[in-house]
Amino acid sequence: MNDLVTPSKHRTSVELFGGSAELAAPRLISITNGDNQVIPPDGTTTNGDLSFVGSAEPNQLAEILDHGIPAHPPVNVDAAGHFSALLLNQQRGRHVYSVKTADGQESATWTVNVDVSETLSIDSVYEPDGRPVGRGESTFHNVLHFIGTATPGKVVELVNNGTVLKLLNVADNGHWSAILENLVTGTQNFIARETNGQQSSPWRVLIKQPAPISIQFVLGNENFQLIANHESTSDRSVTLVGTATPGESGWIVEYSRELVPFTANEQGVYYATIKDLEENRVHNFRLRSDLGRISTPWVIQVVSSKLPKN
Repeated sequence: MNDLVTPSKHRTSVELFGGSAELAAPRLISITNGDNQVIPPDGTTTNGDLSFVGSAEPNQLAEILDHGIPAHPPVNVDAAGHFSALLLNQQRGRHVYSVKTADGQESATWTVNVDVSETLSIDSVYEPDGRPVGRGESTFHNVLHFIGTATPGKVVELVNNGTVLKLLNVADNGHWSAILENLVTGTQNFIARETNGQQSSPWRVLIKQPAPISIQFVLGNENFQLIANHESTSDRSVTLVGTATPGESGWIVEYSRELVPFTANEQGVYYATIKDLEENRVHNFRLRSDLGRISTPWVIQVVSSKLPKN
């Protein structure tokens, strides 16, 4: 009886009718990019179109894998034991290719670093006031503006944490834009995705819970006394002190009239002084922030400081 042949790196031996037959293990022979440049193992390409040539046991199907996941429909291995496959538009990043044949064998891996400019991308994200929100940054806004790039004429899905939020038409110049509202607090992972499955690099944003916006107390600047809500004072200059999200800004308003601006400091506290208040009038103060938030009112009545004549 013949002994089984010890498997080599690229061949597998099986016992058949008392003898042995060797099956050619699949192998990637070459990878060439769209510029006709040969990409060696662990090589880098700036062209995302890749042509694969390999060998395997004849007359079966072979499938190109990337990180162990099918990356191309199966192709035929011809009678001479050769196959080829063309993978277009490979995304930016590190790819680990191999080939697996229908007989269950898999080749050694071939790593390629694809260094291409993204044709589908989120280019910038902005708060409503125009301040940019970079990748990995945080914001207190729950409304964000997006600008991106894609293939002209295509439809792009704007996706957050796996959920499609918008379907967008790409303009003739290759740009798209969108506004997302009512975003919840927490980590948001945005991607742009075409209907063929190609997707952009993620844009992660942390939306923080804003601090309460409030008027905590009002101080009369002339008599140096606190003025309670719905209380009277003869002071025509008052300072409002309260809370908001650190860095949050806006206006102290009386109904629709803007009186003075405010900005909360790093501790989330603001101070705002209002002068020349009209006497013999009830004044109704609120905070209206650039985040669109409005505080509850603080009402004071300014009375005349003049004593009545005898």
